[in-house]
Amino acid sequence: MKKTTLVILGASVAAVLLILIGMMGTIIYLLSNNNNAQPNFQNMSGGMMESGLMNSGMMDSGMMQATIENEHDFLVHMIAHHEEAVASATVLKANTDRPEMKQFADTIITTQTAEIEQMKNWLNSWYPDLDHQVDYQPMMRDMTSLKGDAVDQAFLQDMIFHHMDAVMMSQQLITSGYADHQELIPFAQTIRDTQRDEIHMMRNWLAEWF
Repeated sequence: MKKTTLVILGASVAAVLLILIGMMGTIIYLLSNNNNAQPNFQNMSGGMMESGLMNSGMMDSGMMQATIENEHDFLVHMIAHHEEAVASATVLKANTDRPEMKQFADTIITTQTAEIEQMKNWLNSWYPDLDHQVDYQPMMRDMTSLKGDAVDQAFLQDMIFHHMDAVMMSQQLITSGYADHQELIPFAQTIRDTQRDEIHMMRNWLAEWF
């Protein structure tokens, strides 16, 4: 009985350590990029708290939701994550006055809609008998009433953390060995690298415009 308990505890500790190592690897990956606008997690979260612009969804979820346990987990969570990004980008496109933000919104809508379709196809092909529903906690505030500078600032602040979550989930899948289908690895790498670069771009815009 005691041996069984120790084995279970050991496996649980190993799983937690694996998750932590993956998350630390993501942070190191983000910070090691040579872009001048490197993410400063503490300063970003502190600034948002002080300005009262951190939304309740981000606070309730601890700002980061990136914890996956297998390949199926990654797919269902990333689909919901992408769907929220597309919905927010659609609002941004309608309400922003900046050409740069309209183009960015178009990029998110086009890229992530295609990725959603790819992930849904994989889910239906690889896991036809599993439940694809997920308990997703929103990370983006309701911006339907915001216009101009207000919608730009809110979108950038929220989407930085939203992108960081996607980067962390992708890196966790890559480093954890959870991917049972090898074609998912380059897919996750593309999400990680693209959204990391967009984090730097959004931080530059925040610093320049606000």
